[in-house]
Amino acid sequence: MAPAAAANFGHRLLFTPRRLHPRDEERTVLAKGQRFSFEVERENIVARVWGEGPTVLLAHGWGGHSGQMSSLANALVAEGFRAVAIDFPGHGESEGRLSSLVHFARTMERASAIFKPFHGIIAHSLGAGAVTYAFARGLQASRAVFFAPPSDYHAWWGLFRRQVGVSDAIWSKIQRKAEGWLDVPFDAIQPAQLAPRMTTPLLILHDVHDREVPFEQGEDLARLWPGARLQSAERLGHVRILHDPRAVASAVAFLGQPALGHGTDAAARPVTAT
Repeated sequence: MAPAAAANFGHRLLFTPRRLHPRDEERTVLAKGQRFSFEVERENIVARVWGEGPTVLLAHGWGGHSGQMSSLANALVAEGFRAVAIDFPGHGESEGRLSSLVHFARTMERASAIFKPFHGIIAHSLGAGAVTYAFARGLQASRAVFFAPPSDYHAWWGLFRRQVGVSDAIWSKIQRKAEGWLDVPFDAIQPAQLAPRMTTPLLILHDVHDREVPFEQGEDLARLWPGARLQSAERLGHVRILHDPRAVASAVAFLGQPALGHGTDAAARPVTAT
């Protein structure tokens, strides 16, 4: 009955993340890091820095926060890296209410200007999608590790439409509004479309039973991204994999490797919960 109002409401729902709070053990790690902030489009962005050495950016996913990357930060520092974890706009301690992977990418680009060069980037879920988009825009890193990355956003958009009850007509209005707001068409942010142009060596860690981002999406991305390797995990899920000792060790070890072969690494050992 009021399509414009419905589209505006749907837009806000689609781009408003939940703010989750760190667990006690994550807060302990965050407290050990140097807290700093910088501005992106007049919003204050909060980040933490640990250690000295080659810089590795840690990028959380949608509705996440930098505390989720705390196990990776600890492991990186132990291996002589400097870890930088960011709360993206609308997440964690950073300002903002609305957010998107485009906001994520712009924030990483600003962080790159501060910490350039990045030796590596470790990203989770939608954060990995944002890194892919940022790479396409010119962001550089020597290598990257993605945990549970998406290759295609249509399934997420479809889930949103089903949960909210969005008609085709209203979705078209939401999409047009979002594309104008973000100044980018939806097709231009799809990882599957961007992956064949990528040159950064990539390791993908993905649980075969991930309920939020299906394992098949990680497989697709590994197949499309030149030189990417895929390492499977079991019984770790979508978030717990970020704290699994073997998965974390694989990620950190990959960042220290001098070279990388091509294709899915069939010989890579599965990461399994103990």
